[in-house]
Amino acid sequence: MNKASELKELFQKDLIHRLIYDWILVPLGICVILSVVILLNQLFKVIGFNFPANVAGMLIVSVILIVCQKVLKESTMNTILKWINPAVEFLMNWMVLFFLPPLISIVNSKNLPNGGDIIKLIIVFFLGLILFIPLVGFFIHYVSSLYTKLKKIIFKKDTVKEYYGESNVNTLKEENLNLESNTTTTTTTITTTTNNSNNNDDKDEIDKDKISNDRNGNEEIIDIKDESDITSQKPSLKTKEMDKDSCSVTATSNHQKKQKFKWKSTAIPSRYCVITYLIIYAVSWIPAALWNFTQPLHIAVNVLSLFISLCVPDKIRMIFHPLIGCTVFSYGLLWIEGIIFGRSLKDEISLYSNEVKYLSYLNDTSLPFPRAGELLFIFLDAIVVAFSFRILEHHQLIIHHIVELVGSIWVMSFLSMLTHITLSRLFGISPIYALSMASRSDTNPLAVQVVNYLHSDMAIAILLVAFTGIFVAIIGLPLLKMVHFPLKDSLAHGACMGCAGHAMATASLLKDFPSASAVSSISFVLFSTFCVIWSAIPPVANLFRSVAGL
Repeated sequence: MNKASELKELFQKDLIHRLIYDWILVPLGICVILSVVILLNQLFKVIGFNFPANVAGMLIVSVILIVCQKVLKESTMNTILKWINPAVEFLMNWMVLFFLPPLISIVNSKNLPNGGDIIKLIIVFFLGLILFIPLVGFFIHYVSSLYTKLKKIIFKKDTVKEYYGESNVNTLKEENLNLESNTTTTTTTITTTTNNSNNNDDKDEIDKDKISNDRNGNEEIIDIKDESDITSQKPSLKTKEMDKDSCSVTATSNHQKKQKFKWKSTAIPSRYCVITYLIIYAVSWIPAALWNFTQPLHIAVNVLSLFISLCVPDKIRMIFHPLIGCTVFSYGLLWIEGIIFGRSLKDEISLYSNEVKYLSYLNDTSLPFPRAGELLFIFLDAIVVAFSFRILEHHQLIIHHIVELVGSIWVMSFLSMLTHITLSRLFGISPIYALSMASRSDTNPLAVQVVNYLHSDMAIAILLVAFTGIFVAIIGLPLLKMVHFPLKDSLAHGACMGCAGHAMATASLLKDFPSASAVSSISFVLFSTFCVIWSAIPPVANLFRSVAGL
């Protein structure tokens, strides 16, 4: 049990400790994370550097954490992570809530798509999925294979130099030709020595080409070697575990068919959470009625709507995503509030969001105070920085596969944005919605940054991100099987699902492909980060806009 889980268990003993955990430790951690964003934003403003402060914070904090892990004692590092973990855990668990504002304020938007644009967006949506999922998978698979072969050739040359010496490397071919004329005893001795050195080389290769991922105490191995090399070696116990891991899909699916439909959701919030926010909701009516201070009431509405959407049965929730359910239920509760206060739904939503960002308000307090929608949007900056802890968790995987994984994702992030914008232009979709397609495979906190740089439609972009994750999780595996993708290549499989369907597709791999899920969990963070970087480069952003038709 790690230090973070020990701390959580300590503060779950009684109500007082739980209140301290939720209302003191979590806010303090979030304030620390947001302070990084605010400081970097002010610094960039002074020096005139145009780059999102939250993404810069994520990259800087990632480097600092990795260096600290190398320099500091393990106990010291665990203590740091233990006290920041409550905030990180809260941000990740409540992520859906912070994407609501654009989906709710879309009712008052002046740029709603017409019926023709909606149909075209649906066509491009599914066409892009069908093309992009196999493209990413096979691209990373072949890059990984070529890089592994190249690494073998270089490694064998280095081994030859070490064994024979620099001065004798040029005469190696002559020695090999003279071996045939030597006696049988000499030939046997040299062959044995060469075989032993080759066996050592193969063992070193196996050690270098494996990724160890400790999840729930079980060691999973990702082998990115060629299939011909794998079959030529004796199967180890770890390799057999990987085979069982990939071959157990059929047995698992057959077992699931026999199970009865479960109406009870596994994501039902605790009574403590429900009662807490019901009290906040009830009390918030007072400032809303007396002083028209609606922020607490609207935030409580969003939270309760999220709780209701989490009560939907698990299988239905795979399609009826909590983000969609939360939006629908929020509309209903806001409509009821409008009736009580004598306002229309649009008037109530205009009180929900005024588009005043907190960073702008900090620089100019004469602006109107941010509404509930803007207050919820603040947490997206904290979530982006919190991704640095995920990078820390998998930084060895990134370093070990810096070329085939990071390099491939860098290329595919650009191709993904360009391909989806081009498809949208070919189908005659409006430029603002064509640019929204560019961020469809990004995780929401970083997709928001792409939207800000490309000036696309925020609400449409967030909807596309949500539905992309849902459908990649549903059709991703069948589509890869249909094109005969080698699922045993966990590196390419995980990167493919992470780049195409971000966190939701990653979650779909946890049960049947735990090794691939480890790769996927860092791939979607890298992919989304690269998309932000591409869109932050003015010439590249101008290219995307010109392709879209602006």
